[in-house]
Amino acid sequence: MKTDSLEDFIRSNKEAFDELEPDPRLWEGIQSSLKQPSKKIMLPFLLKISTVAAIFIAGYFFSMLVNTRPDAAPVAQAPSESIRVLNEAKAYYTQQIDERSQLVFQLASDKPELTEDLKHEFEALDALYISLEKDLGDEVATETVVEAMIQHYRIKLELLEDMLMQLQAASGDKEKEASHVL
Repeated sequence: MKTDSLEDFIRSNKEAFDELEPDPRLWEGIQSSLKQPSKKIMLPFLLKISTVAAIFIAGYFFSMLVNTRPDAAPVAQAPSESIRVLNEAKAYYTQQIDERSQLVFQLASDKPELTEDLKHEFEALDALYISLEKDLGDEVATETVVEAMIQHYRIKLELLEDMLMQLQAASGDKEKEASHVL
């Protein structure tokens, strides 16, 4: 077996290498570079969002249960009528959501973590909406899918309105504190 001179040198001086210790400050430098800033999770805010979403989902299923009449045959709505209703609702809610979003982002301009949480929540809701659009394309229970899609817009609008009220309340509290200082 052929060995090179570096390997022979390392083997012959192994004990000398084992005696050397690295500088203790070296580990401190490595450790400080591994620390990442902690991200504050707004648990109360996320809890409120999930509560609102759960209430809307429960309300949707409750209304489906109440409106289902076992003695009557379900009335089939023409797909074109359902699509028309969806388009009207989409136009209305999109305008409302855009207006509320602008207000929320203006009021929360000094709270980037809040706007990021809202964006992530909307991304999750939009992912669900995309799956509803696929179901609508499959023409499976069209009326139910359309109602779920409209409910999607209502949830987004409700989230924005709740956040807007909280931000306005916080803004009002800051103004009161500032007036007490003066």
